[in-house]
Amino acid sequence: MKMNNRFIYGILSIVLAAVIAFISISVVTRATNGTKDIVRVKNAVNRGNRITEDDLEIVKVGSFNLPENVAKKIEDVAGTYAATNLCPGDYILPQKVSSSPLSSDQTLNHIPDGKVAISITVQHLANGLSDKLQNGDIIRLFHYDNTTNVIDPVVDIPELHFMKVLSVTDSDGLDIDYTTPPAEDEERQQTATITLLASPEQALLLTRFENEGVLHAALVSRGNEALADELLERQDSLLLEMYADLDGDGTPDGEYTQENLPENADAPSETAANAGETKGGDH
Repeated sequence: MKMNNRFIYGILSIVLAAVIAFISISVVTRATNGTKDIVRVKNAVNRGNRITEDDLEIVKVGSFNLPENVAKKIEDVAGTYAATNLCPGDYILPQKVSSSPLSSDQTLNHIPDGKVAISITVQHLANGLSDKLQNGDIIRLFHYDNTTNVIDPVVDIPELHFMKVLSVTDSDGLDIDYTTPPAEDEERQQTATITLLASPEQALLLTRFENEGVLHAALVSRGNEALADELLERQDSLLLEMYADLDGDGTPDGEYTQENLPENADAPSETAANAGETKGGDH
């Protein structure tokens, strides 16, 4: 009787194993034989270049072991930028593309609405804080007018009290990182330009003063994001107060043109205008 029970159990085990194997094989077969439409690179695209629809194609591939985040629609990829060199036959994964143009300075990809990035020249070592400025610094700018014989050539500019440094570059336009000391056999880079985050009003003044003398940078804050945000907000409030419909001509608040420069005693533009009159009188 015991032999019969063992025989029955053995038969049941074999049948159960056969059923499990049959089901497993069917599942695996369906998974390996299944296909999906995905986006594939048709033409080579170099890193940084914009990807167009002509560079892509839709193909059917086996779905087994296919990454879930692979691109499946051309419209999701066309118009993006290659984050790495793409070759024909490559699948498109999120890390291979970028929604914004690539840049060695990523801060230029995230300029806030209503702001611009503008560079000023460092004419002498002392003008740029002796090559010690860094990305993220908050600086104050002073103007020295060496183009005219004004009584007081140094001007404190309210509009330029608090400016954020986006980058510091050398004469070849290469970013400088002063946080890392140069190697023993490496020549220290010298600051040639400072790129700043500015409002249109500030950019106009920077352009003007850049060509009417020398700008000197003084460090106000470093490494304190809370203080930096507070200072920049204070500067924005001052700009809004100074340039809000200056002459009542209906110019939108904050919009700044050469014609609506402030004419109050505190604004640096009056000093610059007087300097221009002095210069014109000399002729």
